[in-house]
Amino acid sequence: LDGLTGIGNRRRFDQRLDQEWARAARDGHPLSLLMIDIDFFKAYNDAYGHVAGDRCLVAVASALARSVRRPADLVARYGGEEFVAILPDTAESGAIEVAERLRGNIASLGIDHAHSSIAPHLTISIGVATAQPTSDISPYSLVRTADAALYRAKEEGRDRVHCLPVGVARTRS
Repeated sequence: LDGLTGIGNRRRFDQRLDQEWARAARDGHPLSLLMIDIDFFKAYNDAYGHVAGDRCLVAVASALARSVRRPADLVARYGGEEFVAILPDTAESGAIEVAERLRGNIASLGIDHAHSSIAPHLTISIGVATAQPTSDISPYSLVRTADAALYRAKEEGRDRVHCLPVGVARTRS
């Protein structure tokens, strides 16, 4: 578990991703991944202080974890202000629906963020990727694609969900 937020940590994420990838490949089911980033978190931390930043991360992690409903779904802290959600047996449309629910639930927390250029409250951006696992692609292609989708969501103005198909990920510059 992540020591600050109490949700899964990066190691737990990596282990679960490998497990769910193998299961989805075996069963022929889709696997979706959400990459989630708190918008303008550095500005939040700088303005309100690290203690408030830590409280913010805990509140966000808790809200994200409460927002996924199935026992097999996993929310984990990926690092810093980034989180991930693994959604087994979830097609793209379902993953987008979950992502929008997460985004709305974070906005409804009403955490003041006077230093955000897009909203007076805390917001998140989410990248979505869905794959039909096979032996031809690795689970990390799903991660790279979700990360590229997150980057696009940020480029397009933040506080939004962006989805990309696996295989079109580009690296961050």
